[in-house]
Amino acid sequence: MDTPIFDPETGEVLQAGGDTPPAMQAMSLDEARAMLVRAHGVAVSSDDPILMLVSLHQGFIADYEAMLKRHDGAIRGFLGATGEACAEAVENVLASLKDKTVKASIDNAFALVERQAVTMEQLRAELRRHRRVHIVLTVLTLLGAGLVAGTLTLFIR
Repeated sequence: MDTPIFDPETGEVLQAGGDTPPAMQAMSLDEARAMLVRAHGVAVSSDDPILMLVSLHQGFIADYEAMLKRHDGAIRGFLGATGEACAEAVENVLASLKDKTVKASIDNAFALVERQAVTMEQLRAELRRHRRVHIVLTVLTLLGAGLVAGTLTLFIR
């Protein structure tokens, strides 16, 4: 597996992705007997009880390493499932936040349009009032101009 393994408390990389520790090569019984001859000058037979204990120990170590490999696989599977569940939960929260943000933006836009509609209606009412005042002033100006023109015409004749 290429994913690194992290310590959950410290965040320290315990095993980098793809890196597996080298397997320990156990010494064979013949190598052990040859080493005893070289180091101590003593030959040990293959039915020696100490060598039998070494054989048993090597068997236990092989079983222990197999168990550790199974546990490593189970832990990787658990961490993968947990990571996927966390990623899915984060995506759901982000989608929910996005939905809430979009809804809030739409609500704000509608409120702004509503305020603008009220303001536009106020502006229209004000323009109608100004238009009436302009009409009255225009009529008064025309009446005044007619009165002045009529008065001047009377004086001129």
